[in-house]
Amino acid sequence: MARVARGARRLRALPGRAKAALALALVLIVAVVASVVVAVVGDGGGDTAGGGSGGTVPTTTLATGDLDLQVPEGWQPIPVPALGFGLAVPPGWEAVLLSPDGLATLSGATPAIPGFVEAATAAAAGGGLVYAAGQDASGQVSDVIVRAAPQTGVTDVAGLEAYAGTLAAAAGRTDPDVEVVEDAGRPTVRLRFEVGTGEERAQGTETLVLGPNGWVWSVTVTSDDPALHDDLATSITDTLTFSPS
Repeated sequence: MARVARGARRLRALPGRAKAALALALVLIVAVVASVVVAVVGDGGGDTAGGGSGGTVPTTTLATGDLDLQVPEGWQPIPVPALGFGLAVPPGWEAVLLSPDGLATLSGATPAIPGFVEAATAAAAGGGLVYAAGQDASGQVSDVIVRAAPQTGVTDVAGLEAYAGTLAAAAGRTDPDVEVVEDAGRPTVRLRFEVGTGEERAQGTETLVLGPNGWVWSVTVTSDDPALHDDLATSITDTLTFSPS
């Protein structure tokens, strides 16, 4: 019971704290028609973050459109062709598209992840497009929020790095840890941070990617387990795919 309560407290608070730490000043908040509502539940288990049994979030048929999603074996694809992007999350994770219709599917759902509904609602209020979370066998939670910002004026990696620094400064971070990802297919930078205090402290990585049409996409991964956080954040972000320009 204590493990569940800790996970619930962490998930309820984390999206707000992550948003405060690395808030996107210009976020795209969209309403998506019901035909592209996504609510995915994983099948599998495992002893890494994102493992565990699947929950009871409603599942819909996924249409990939022209997205060429490269999904690691056993992972759950989350294609959103109407918005021109998609990604994948580990086995056993629960995910929802943060449109009004997507959030409505949670009203009668019983997700396995403690605090999932509250966390998804908070992520939507913060401009999120997709929210997903998973829990390992020891009760440690990891999650991801995808956002996007149009009309940022960013055109290259130098501009993206400066943009990331501006976001961090606006959030009160005087010495942000901004890293340019040299081998990425698109201009990409990472911002690393921590949230919470004491035993509820979590690792976070926000990856900013300059996508088609000059939009800056944000993939923010947070994890209770620092030992696997970096690999998890990289693996999830590497699945981010855009429709052909």
